[in-house]
Amino acid sequence: MADFEDLTGWREELAAFEKTEEGRAFFAGNKRYRGRKVPYENLVQVVELIHADEELHAALKKTLWFAQYVEEHDLEAYDEEYQELHPIDAYDTIIFFGRWYLMKSRIQVDNNRIFVATRLAIDLEEGRLTSLRTEQARDFIKENYTLYVSFPGGRLDGEDCCDRCQ
Repeated sequence: MADFEDLTGWREELAAFEKTEEGRAFFAGNKRYRGRKVPYENLVQVVELIHADEELHAALKKTLWFAQYVEEHDLEAYDEEYQELHPIDAYDTIIFFGRWYLMKSRIQVDNNRIFVATRLAIDLEEGRLTSLRTEQARDFIKENYTLYVSFPGGRLDGEDCCDRCQ
């Protein structure tokens, strides 16, 4: 299991990995895994890391603020105000952190699948969930994100029989 105690230098580590043959192969290979889901425990860990880290949590809050502002002011992507206020750095931070997490944990899923963690972090931030480590949260995730998340125990032997069960 990868060490996630100290996130210092995660951007640099990701950038260096992406330049290697192994890194290019890893992320290119992830495109083959579009049907695979992110394991529940990994998803919980990503959300907890986002909430625990000051920079990541600030980026999440900035994206939330922007989404709310856009909705309140009925902005469209082509509006000048939208372009001026769009916190692209905050979005990039969350996106690249998700890629780094996949790299560190060696989860073979399509890169886009990990971004369900951002939605869950928002659910926590907005109070739809108070914790991710409760039966209520697990049920909420199953109900709302079953297309993206796999849960242990799909069959009695612990293995999933097909992509739908993952």
